[in-house]
Amino acid sequence: MRHAVLAASLLAALACAPWARQAGAEVSPQVAAITRAAPSQTSRDDAEQQARWFYSTLTGEIAARTGHPDVAYAELLRAARDMDSAPLFEQVVQVALGAHQPELALSAVGAWLERQPGSERAQAWRVQLLLGLGRDAEAAPAIQHLLAMSPQPQRPETVLALGGMFLGMQDAQRALALARRSLAPYAALPQTQAVLAQLQVQAGELTAGLARAARALKADPALRPAALLMLQHYKADPPRADALVGAYLAAEPDDDTLRMGWIDAATQQQRDSVALAQCELLARRRPELAQVWLILGSLQQQMGRYAQAEHSLARFLSLSLPGVALPSLPPLPAQPAASAAAATMAPAPAASAPAAAQASGASGRAGAPAPGQGAQPPHAAVVAPPVPPDELAQVYLALSSLALHQGADERAGQWLQRIPSAQRDPAVVLQQAKLLAAQGRPRQAVERVRALPRATSEQRRRRLLALSELLQAMHEPAQAYAALRSGMGVWGHDADYAYETAMAAQQAGQPAQMLAGLRRVVKQHPEYQPALNALGYSLADQGRELEQARRLVEHALRLSPGNPFVMDSLGWVEFRQGRLERAQTVLEQAYAGREDPEIGAHLAEVLWRRGQHQRATELLRSCWKAAPQDRGVLQALRRLGLKF
Repeated sequence: MRHAVLAASLLAALACAPWARQAGAEVSPQVAAITRAAPSQTSRDDAEQQARWFYSTLTGEIAARTGHPDVAYAELLRAARDMDSAPLFEQVVQVALGAHQPELALSAVGAWLERQPGSERAQAWRVQLLLGLGRDAEAAPAIQHLLAMSPQPQRPETVLALGGMFLGMQDAQRALALARRSLAPYAALPQTQAVLAQLQVQAGELTAGLARAARALKADPALRPAALLMLQHYKADPPRADALVGAYLAAEPDDDTLRMGWIDAATQQQRDSVALAQCELLARRRPELAQVWLILGSLQQQMGRYAQAEHSLARFLSLSLPGVALPSLPPLPAQPAASAAAATMAPAPAASAPAAAQASGASGRAGAPAPGQGAQPPHAAVVAPPVPPDELAQVYLALSSLALHQGADERAGQWLQRIPSAQRDPAVVLQQAKLLAAQGRPRQAVERVRALPRATSEQRRRRLLALSELLQAMHEPAQAYAALRSGMGVWGHDADYAYETAMAAQQAGQPAQMLAGLRRVVKQHPEYQPALNALGYSLADQGRELEQARRLVEHALRLSPGNPFVMDSLGWVEFRQGRLERAQTVLEQAYAGREDPEIGAHLAEVLWRRGQHQRATELLRSCWKAAPQDRGVLQALRRLGLKF
């Protein structure tokens, strides 16, 4: 018992030792990943040897505490050799590193390997120290020796741990060259390919690195470093990343962190159908997480699923504000069957994994419970963090807008009333005005917006934008365009304002003014993606300047790779130029990224022209049901001579 008490006291003291706290003195995560930690006591269990171990450790610790790391190093090294103790050898290494003497640490590792030549942990330390010292000629054979020592089942994990060491090197080109040389005998391992892919990307070889990561994932779909690399550079090729990350999550359905990363990456590229499918799945898996419902509600709102979005945001509030009474919502209607685009977004998961059953990306099936409804797996209670007042106001504003879209004026007003009366944000005032207009009070609605502050230039700008949006909602496009046009002399240099004015001209039935406005924006702001895309699409839609339209859209796509709306424009250019096969491919990818009715209508027209009449009709019917007043859908119906 006395020895046990002494051991506990001494180990507690050692945890506070200066050399154990200094930078670089901790056990490297890569070293720890390669081998399990050495035992915390000497292999000799007799009391005398234990006492000697504790005495030597205590002596070294006292020397380190009193500013004599050289004494600590010598004392601990002598004891480590004497007792053949791996833990003591490792402490010697840490003492040397804490004293910023890596050469001494390497000498200690050498002594360790003399006594224990089969120690993977000692060899891992040797590799890391050689890399840190820049001794690549010695590091390469040391790495190969470490891999040869590693048992076959553990070798892939050893390769990945070595990848962490390579990535920590300051010279990316040097790290890549060394990895290629030292890992060559194990090039067939997908883990080796994943490490090389990471290093290639770090060295500036993005295209080659991502191609290698894709091959590694195809060989081993559960290879997380490769999947993570695809997500980190999602913008380079979103459709390919979607397919590969989807396959990874089918193999590893419990990786919610990576799934959240996918949702974020897809949202940034406006691939809302991809993000929505994964967010719906995550809401089923983790219904206790408030932020998941906030993201889900925002995505559903973007996709025009207003009833579902209102339920999701209300669920966010119920988790974030427990005990607060909320307006009652009508039951959700049954969800439609998943579309072909959503169903093919990712490979089907294994049937044996219940959590993976939704990983195909389908947002729901007929008769299946909507997100947040039906049976849920048990989860530990999660306390949601406090919601900042500004964020809470935005949620209430979104809920009011969603209720208004569903014709629920009374509920829209109830949500809006929860925003503090002192809130003077133009967005809140605009929503109040829209509510007045919906209640048959258009004059009061316009007066409400006109009463917005206009003391500064920015206030006047926001007031005009709000007025235009209100007038559009009131089906007064000519007045909306006139309102924005009145401010062009002041804010015409602003890309956002000029773009909104040009698009208002289109709504007002003035396509020539729209094209002129977009050309002006592109000339003044050649990297402004929305104007590039809108101008290219408009030219293609009118069947004019098709090569110029292609250049504009391709430029927009370089600025926003994988953006479904830009891909839709490119597909429409292809269609107008008679490249039907290419048009279908691009539009299929666009619709998989965003199930927008107009994108679907364009795809349906291409399918019809290619003789796929049944599929075109079914697709167009689903688009019409989702958005019966959509201009693109109605044009497609008219051109194809279809009625539903």
